Amino acid sequence: MVEKMKILSELIKKIAPNFSIHQLSKGHEVPVLLPYYHLVSDKEHPFHYNYNFPSTKRFRKDLDYLLDHFDPISLEELHSGMNLRNTFHLTFDDGLRECYEIVAPILKEKGVSATFFINPAFVDNHDLFHRYKAAVLNRFFAKKGVKTELKKTYADLLSLDQIAEDIGLKWEEYLDEEKPYMSMEQLKQMDEDGFTIGAHSWDHPEFWLLDEERQLEEVKESMEWLVANFNPKIKAFAFPFTDFGVSDSVFDAIHRKRLCDITFGTAGIKTEKLPTHFQRLQMEQVGSKNAGQLLKTEYLSFQIKRLLDQHVAKRD
Repeated sequence: MVEKMKILSELIKKIAPNFSIHQLSKGHEVPVLLPYYHLVSDKEHPFHYNYNFPSTKRFRKDLDYLLDHFDPISLEELHSGMNLRNTFHLTFDDGLRECYEIVAPILKEKGVSATFFINPAFVDNHDLFHRYKAAVLNRFFAKKGVKTELKKTYADLLSLDQIAEDIGLKWEEYLDEEKPYMSMEQLKQMDEDGFTIGAHSWDHPEFWLLDEERQLEEVKESMEWLVANFNPKIKAFAFPFTDFGVSDSVFDAIHRKRLCDITFGTAGIKTEKLPTHFQRLQMEQVGSKNAGQLLKTEYLSFQIKRLLDQHVAKRD
């Protein structure tokens, strides 16, 4: 089955360029496109681990393509349920400082609204995402000629910190030197500039490793921080990694407790059964040469999945 899906995926990539994006997206049952990124940069980053982040040149080309074929909308417009046909809303995860230094100026220049999803634990560089820690340690050992592939789950956080301590790597000093994340001052400026700030859990755990009580706590704590610091018109939450493993009962509790107005997953272009929950498409996929190629492939893939009844987002 896996081999068949791989063959189908390769076939879709070959066929997709023969269509125009208009042909593939016209009348699409997922009317709004929700592309997301983490980082835009022209240099390497020691904490970078698994996504193919674009250069500023590539990001500008991506934006130009999106603006040529879709209309940008704000988070408020997305939440309002207005006519979403042929629109897009851009989002960014993790709160990396390039969002302030590189991304925001380009978006302002082009008049594009966006939402930035933040982990409160990392604001002002107080701590580092566990997978970034693993990437830093793997690179450290690689420079010593030692091949390692340290575990990267939230459950391994304490062991990663112990390894760092054993080799004399102090995360406080590393964070002070690298400053990978935005500061509160920068986030406040982003908010004043008209961008939306949302929550991305407290410290970016894999939700499928948490029980329902802890999942809700991650949502609650990060949303309380968001409201206390930004009091956004629309309270938005993006599940870290994916919404896989989040049950309907957790979603019911989120809405019953009014923790969020709108939530997001990362399943790509998929039909979603929950009215205030949306699936986003990662734009940093390895092997995609440009936004046009990626979007054509994803839209065609959706059409084929619909024929196979595999087009609805699943969380279990």
